[in-house]
Amino acid sequence: MDFIPSLDTYDQDEATKAVWSALEEILKAKDGICYYKHPILAAASPVPPELALIAEGYLPVVVRCLPWEISEIEEIAGEHWRVKDKKIDSPALQVEDISVGLKGKFDRERMLRNKLVPKPVLAMPLVTKHDFEHKFGDLSDQEGLEDIIFIWRDLDVSEALVELEKKLSPKEWTLTKSVFQGVNPLNKGISEIAEDLSKMGGAIKALEKEIALLDQDQHKVAVQMAPGPQRIRGLAGTGKTVVLAMKAANIHLHYPKKKILFTFHTQSLYNQAKALITKFYRVHSDSDPNWDMLHVRHGWGSSSRPGVYYEICRRAGLMPLTFTTARGVDMDQPFRACCKQALKTEIRSFYDFILVDEAQDFPSEYFQLLARLIGPERQIYFAYDELQSLTSLEIPSPEDLFGKDADGNAFISLAGDDYPGGIEKDFVLHRSYRCPRDVLMLAHGIGLGLHGPHGCVQILTNRASWDSVGYDVLAGNLVAGEDTVIERRDENSPNKIAKLYKGTKKLVEVHGFSSRVDEIEWIAKSISKDIKHELVPPENIVVIYFDSRTAKRILLSLQRELEDLEIASSIPGLVDVSWEFAESGRVTLATVYRAKGNEAPVVYLAGFETLNSYSEEIESRNRAFAALSRSKGWLRISGIGKQMDEVRAEIGKLLSDMPRFKFKFPNMEDIRIRRLDASETTRRRKQVTKARQTINTLLTLEKDALKDLDAEQLKRLRKLVDEVGGED
Repeated sequence: MDFIPSLDTYDQDEATKAVWSALEEILKAKDGICYYKHPILAAASPVPPELALIAEGYLPVVVRCLPWEISEIEEIAGEHWRVKDKKIDSPALQVEDISVGLKGKFDRERMLRNKLVPKPVLAMPLVTKHDFEHKFGDLSDQEGLEDIIFIWRDLDVSEALVELEKKLSPKEWTLTKSVFQGVNPLNKGISEIAEDLSKMGGAIKALEKEIALLDQDQHKVAVQMAPGPQRIRGLAGTGKTVVLAMKAANIHLHYPKKKILFTFHTQSLYNQAKALITKFYRVHSDSDPNWDMLHVRHGWGSSSRPGVYYEICRRAGLMPLTFTTARGVDMDQPFRACCKQALKTEIRSFYDFILVDEAQDFPSEYFQLLARLIGPERQIYFAYDELQSLTSLEIPSPEDLFGKDADGNAFISLAGDDYPGGIEKDFVLHRSYRCPRDVLMLAHGIGLGLHGPHGCVQILTNRASWDSVGYDVLAGNLVAGEDTVIERRDENSPNKIAKLYKGTKKLVEVHGFSSRVDEIEWIAKSISKDIKHELVPPENIVVIYFDSRTAKRILLSLQRELEDLEIASSIPGLVDVSWEFAESGRVTLATVYRAKGNEAPVVYLAGFETLNSYSEEIESRNRAFAALSRSKGWLRISGIGKQMDEVRAEIGKLLSDMPRFKFKFPNMEDIRIRRLDASETTRRRKQVTKARQTINTLLTLEKDALKDLDAEQLKRLRKLVDEVGGED
């Protein structure tokens, strides 16, 4: 039985603690969920139940726990009670309303209709039944108390726990938990209609019919409202966006008058985030969220779409920097220039709660802006895509991110004990639901460079770090030169597509071509087969072109190839105005940057021969990790020339060892240099720039000028170009 307090007041709620202790004694070995003060559903009263629980084999239970002595309860009269000389809504009617509402939620699912009738319970652990009836008479005569079950000072909870007449099937019980958790809007269909699992499209539909559930860690993140800052870390596909959206909806339900900000880095997440928040909010409400109080904002924003930076400037009467101007100030991180500009203005607190998705993509200056926007309680919850940048688990500390005030004190700190009520300050989400295990491991292996031509470029340095992201160190002590074997635990990659699919297509395919034209033609024909023979809907397919410098030209070329095959496609944010991914009936074509934050059952990663970029090896492998980890199912990797042969060999070695990594642990001094020494990266980039300038100069010369060069020089130049290889 999972017990999840949503508020930190549980530690001081002695009445509820006593009741839960009695219930837990009976239910602790049962599969189930118990919430403390979680708004499970809309009720006539805004007061959430102190306890609401489901336990396998029992009817649901909703409990109001009343912390009053008998002398403090003065009158019970229909819809109102008088307690401590104050008139209040009847707790009996409140708990009855809640139980009726919860039954309605279960009944909306055909599979559960009329099978679950929640029991309304009033718990008064400071009052005896004798004293209550002596003062107020026979309970059955009291209006609104006829169907209520009572728990008294003796803490006998047996009447509250009613066993089901007929046990639920495993699927019915899973659906019950999904409804109770409030994630059933994510279920796309649970019909019993069998799909053709020999086709990719059939397996995708079967996967979509898997009933959505939160694991224990996700559950806590989504439900609990920490009274101060909280960090949430997790791998790609651990559900951070989903649980943050659910958290935002729950906060808004609890505190409709509080100002809430949900902010993120990738513009294409805007509609997805807003839709998720709306779905979760409407689980408990008949109306949409109040968007005047709950802001969904991109970090930057624009004149046509509000964003955090733009709104700070507007409130301060400051002219926002355009992208072009900001890039002129800071070529590498133009948004950093915007944030630095805004930090020079006076920024007053504006929000009571701030939720940050994709925190790893923002500069520290953005967090310093948020530190000034947050209210005095500093309830800011920020989610890192663990290993999205693949530098290590040693992500920047909150003190480094949010900065310090004028007195030198950290704006935001996670130091000290966890919050009361068992609410943690720092969560790690272990399970990656998006990617099949082999796909996720390939993304990690490539990102770390375990078998790269120059060795590891970054690494996790201890067993605890590997464990926190779902791996076991089976052999080796993680010391330089030692043979190391690391395995990913099956339960931490629960994607079932490989087991569902009965066809012949491999989950991961790698292809090399002699020219870009051949590669583009193959991708277009393969997509056509996916759609026409494997019955994959076009919106379930994403093509990511790896090299952003030439992406627009290559993606337009692919789009034309697809048009010739009568397949519609879109290039969101790069060519098309729309930022939407997965538009119905269209294949999505994107860069790595545009693809971040999105996912698809079928992903093509093209132009991958540039993985081993000389000037940006670490950055290149980080982009590779982001691209590879977009896949919920099949992954097709392609590239051209001799460089791709090298990449294919690296991928082949990783795939041959699945589900394990087998490698010699690197020398950490080498890793440290490659990871942290900016001068080396700068040197390499300068050399690439110089090479480009030289080539451009050569291309402008007349052929006769080149003919007059020394024959040996020409021979060496020709050999060098042949060794580099590759075509664009």
